Amino acid sequence: MARYGIAPTKTNLLRLRRDYQFAHEGHGLLEQKREILVAELMGIMDRAKEFQRRVDEALALAYASLRRAVVRMGRRAATSAAHAVDTTTDVLVRGRRIMGVTVPVISTEIVERPPHYSLGDTSFWLDESLANFRDVLHLLGKYAETSVAVARLTAEVKKTIRRVNALDKIALPDFRESIKYISDVLEEGEREAFFVLKLIKNRLEARRRGTHG
Repeated sequence: MARYGIAPTKTNLLRLRRDYQFAHEGHGLLEQKREILVAELMGIMDRAKEFQRRVDEALALAYASLRRAVVRMGRRAATSAAHAVDTTTDVLVRGRRIMGVTVPVISTEIVERPPHYSLGDTSFWLDESLANFRDVLHLLGKYAETSVAVARLTAEVKKTIRRVNALDKIALPDFRESIKYISDVLEEGEREAFFVLKLIKNRLEARRRGTHG
């Protein structure tokens, strides 16, 4: 709805035109931001799907090797050996910004202090299982990184789209209608003033002619 409550003056017209230009430029910038965010989002979504696939495959391998170790060693021996594993996992979370949105960058560091157990009393599959689960941890970090980035970028895309639509469908048409209203009122006032001045001029000329006659 146009802001007809505003006084139709030249000062207000100039201000509205300036505000309209600012809003129009902001609309263009928001459209560019939306396009960049969508492109980034599509790329990260592809990465997230790939990491999910790799996590699923790595988990399947890790559990398969663990099952083989249990079959070869027995559940009690495998459990005892697992308790002897001495490792620590450090997860470092940093941030990077994409068009004003902070997304995580996750690094997973696994520190091992071998030997964990007597190699003569364990199965090759137990070592294989440890290696596979290490891979799972690294992949889970990257999967979490991309999944959180997808969620945050999706939210920002939706917010940007709402802003673009608000400018496109409400603010900019409101400015245009208000500017047209004030311009029409001022033009009508100028026409009336011109008509009055012309009428006064004609009457003055008529008086002069009457006086000289």
